[in-house]
Amino acid sequence: MSHRVLVIDDEKTLRHFLRLNLQEQGYEVAEAADGQAALNLIEQHHFDVALVDLRLTDMDGLEIVRRLRQLAPTTSVIILTAYATLDSAVEALRQGAHDYLTKPFDTSELLASVADGIARQSAEPTPPGKNSEAVLEIKGLRLNLGNRQVSRQGEVINLTPTEFDILATLMAQPNIALDSITLIKHVRGYEATEADARAIARVHIHRLRHKLETDPTHPQYITTIAGGRYLISPD
Repeated sequence: MSHRVLVIDDEKTLRHFLRLNLQEQGYEVAEAADGQAALNLIEQHHFDVALVDLRLTDMDGLEIVRRLRQLAPTTSVIILTAYATLDSAVEALRQGAHDYLTKPFDTSELLASVADGIARQSAEPTPPGKNSEAVLEIKGLRLNLGNRQVSRQGEVINLTPTEFDILATLMAQPNIALDSITLIKHVRGYEATEADARAIARVHIHRLRHKLETDPTHPQYITTIAGGRYLISPD
């Protein structure tokens, strides 16, 4: 059975682009140009993933997120946002959105996020540590497992749920190089193929570096090891 994706965006060209790329991956795709049309579809059909633009002509995208949490709590919500609405995207994460992508986004990044959103529905995330109150700290990077907050030198860094879980997994096992399959299985509880695991991990590691590092091209936190493995060293 094909997985169903709902695209909610008032840009017709972007909806068409997303439809084509998602259909090429075998997904069934429905479109909504405004909030009310989206709500009508959500009330009538089940969707595995909803791509939600935060700026709609008739409704705040955050309202769509709230309604999705009520009407379809198992649907993974991915926010589409411009930098001007980045704070709203972070608020959407707090309300239960799975991920967010800033426009313009890379197609491979979008597809990886959709695949991850679908896969995480079939398994609960594996906790990176037994103590939910534990605080992990490496080189000024502080991660609190209790409130799921990350800060660097006292400055709060907003991460998506997947980004947080990947970082927590690596920080909980410093100096241990984890391959992509192990990393994704530990974080999301499912075993992806090597190609899929590498693609998903690569996208999230790339985004983590742009949030954590002063210079993402010379990372001081997450190091890539030959064979598609990643580690964090406290040294």
